[in-house]
Amino acid sequence: MKRPYKILLIILGAVVLAVLVVIGNVSRSRSTVRGIEVNIRQGRVPQLVDDQTVRDSIVAALPSLLQHSVGSVDREAVAEAAARVPYLKEVGVAVSVSGKVVVRARQRRPIARLYYGNQELYIDDEGVVMPSSPLGNCNVLVAGGDFAEPLRPDSLNRQVTALWQVARFLDKESKYGELIDQIYIERDGDIMMVPKLGGHVVELGSPDDLDEKFDLLLAFYRKGMPRAGWDTYSRVSLKYHGQVVCTKRNETK
Repeated sequence: MKRPYKILLIILGAVVLAVLVVIGNVSRSRSTVRGIEVNIRQGRVPQLVDDQTVRDSIVAALPSLLQHSVGSVDREAVAEAAARVPYLKEVGVAVSVSGKVVVRARQRRPIARLYYGNQELYIDDEGVVMPSSPLGNCNVLVAGGDFAEPLRPDSLNRQVTALWQVARFLDKESKYGELIDQIYIERDGDIMMVPKLGGHVVELGSPDDLDEKFDLLLAFYRKGMPRAGWDTYSRVSLKYHGQVVCTKRNETK
């Protein structure tokens, strides 16, 4: 076969292939959505939400989605519906070759369990508040307080913001995070902490100068507390700049 004919056959083959692809895409775009597939990356955090909960959220917001044609799927609307599930972030949506709506998302990472009145909640590393999950519990810092304001999930109040700042610091700085079991905020804004060792409380004060305050606390735990005895003090205060002020336990019974 002469070279010009070979080139012509190659061109014809490419044209036929392109036509078939176009026909296939048109046929696919007109076909009905064949389901919703959900993929959640949870990392090292226990599972807080299942696939069905995400599907239910999408269908509740877009009840006719499964009757839509593939080509008419509003991926942005699907992503918004999935993102209403409070445990998810970074939601993306695509439509597979088989005609399924595919939702991909990351699960949020709680850093504190927040007790707010009679509510049991989580705060994640980005300061987002979400409900506790029936699927699993995260072994994280416990936070509470004498709260002066109602909690709005879309806007953290002053007290919850302060707790989150401390929780985020302890999450990032594991050598300090390993020391503390619970944090609590007073109505006046002072933060108290319950350490994992000893029968005392630590008065942190405001969430300012956290590096300096925890450096002082760690140094005191390493040098001062072993000499004095872990049961000597009822309170260790870090409120005063550059100082560790201790209150002895009342020995009278």
